[in-house]
Amino acid sequence: MSIQTSAAKIIFYGYMCLQSHENVEFVTNSPTRCETILETKELNLPVSSAYYTILKNNDGYDFIFRKRNGWSPGGGLTSLYNTERKSVIDILKNMECMNHNFAVIKSQCGTAYYGIGGVHFKYKNEAETILYKDKEIVSPYIHSIYHQNGLYVMQSPDMLHWDYVKKGPVISGIHPGHTDNFFACSRFDSKICCFYSEILQHYVLFVRANMGKGRRWVQTTRSKDLIHWEPFQLLQMEGVDFDSDNYYSLDAMEYPETGLFIGLSAYTNKPRWPTEVCIKLMFSKDGVAWVDCGSVLDTPMSKNGQRNSTQTTSVFFDRGDYYDIFFNENYNGVLDHNKSSTVVNYRIPKDRLVGVKATDVGRFTFEMGVKSNHLTLNYDCVDDGYIAFTINDEPEEFILHGNSLEKHVRIDEKYIGQNVRINVGMKKGTLYSCAS
Repeated sequence: MSIQTSAAKIIFYGYMCLQSHENVEFVTNSPTRCETILETKELNLPVSSAYYTILKNNDGYDFIFRKRNGWSPGGGLTSLYNTERKSVIDILKNMECMNHNFAVIKSQCGTAYYGIGGVHFKYKNEAETILYKDKEIVSPYIHSIYHQNGLYVMQSPDMLHWDYVKKGPVISGIHPGHTDNFFACSRFDSKICCFYSEILQHYVLFVRANMGKGRRWVQTTRSKDLIHWEPFQLLQMEGVDFDSDNYYSLDAMEYPETGLFIGLSAYTNKPRWPTEVCIKLMFSKDGVAWVDCGSVLDTPMSKNGQRNSTQTTSVFFDRGDYYDIFFNENYNGVLDHNKSSTVVNYRIPKDRLVGVKATDVGRFTFEMGVKSNHLTLNYDCVDDGYIAFTINDEPEEFILHGNSLEKHVRIDEKYIGQNVRINVGMKKGTLYSCAS
């Protein structure tokens, strides 16, 4: 039985794909804590080391991260840690612009690496000002707002030796569409995420959007060459309240087979003393409009109630029947500055990552394309539960009982090549996926 094939075809990634629904809820699986991969105390690193980018390397992983003492945006180093060698190497010693965040991308040919990172705009005690988004900004180097502050692109053959692809930033502090209502000219603070999308045939970038003090959101842009970027767009998500909801950053990847993007974000439901603190699971069709699928992991909050103490550091690494996920716990030392900050490996099974559940009796409808003369379903029902479905309102009804990771249901060949409507009625059961 090939769980991997059907499990990758995630159908129920939120109510976005349901045409109608009644008395059902969206459910997610929860990852299991596996092992500590990196501990700052053991490696003699500052507890504020953070913003980890992770790349798969044979059977191990490479971690690229910011290493610095304290909270100052300047200074510090960008470093590399390999899980097989268990050693830390400083890779960007004199390039201050990369010290806050540095996302590394493997080239499409696989023989080189690209990196993109940001610099804070530095204010000076001089009286020159400009007006930006109705805010007066003081700076001795007005041109630096356009040409120095921003995101830079670099390249390397080995992740150890880096050179600028372009001397100036590829995205300036006032890039078109950019939103930063707190810092004005963007500091490009927090973790960034960048990768090449096979779905969009572009590089995509996700960065912080500061909606105001203590109000955090995400914005995205795309590029064909890592140099010329489209205007930023704020992520779209139904029901978001920018005055309270805080999505700290977005780590994303894609499933080219399904045409879906998947993301993780550290979340709090209000800036101070939140009542919900967790890692959110999110899905999207285009990287702009997202569905919040709920919590996959509850996390603690900092002692002053202002910061989420866990940061997502990757999305999903495919390991066969399960995914590896990494989280930076006690990130930046916000839970306890004297306690070691750690990167921890969690694992989550692939077969039942997401699903639609009816506690009692429920119903929903969705559309899908049919490619063969059978449907493959992943579902679980209690003893007196069932899942029943019809296709295009035709009289034939298919009824499923029990528990199956990969149930094959034969259907009429006339549906092959069509988009059909699946009408599902269920009692005390969960449907995790339906593929053809």
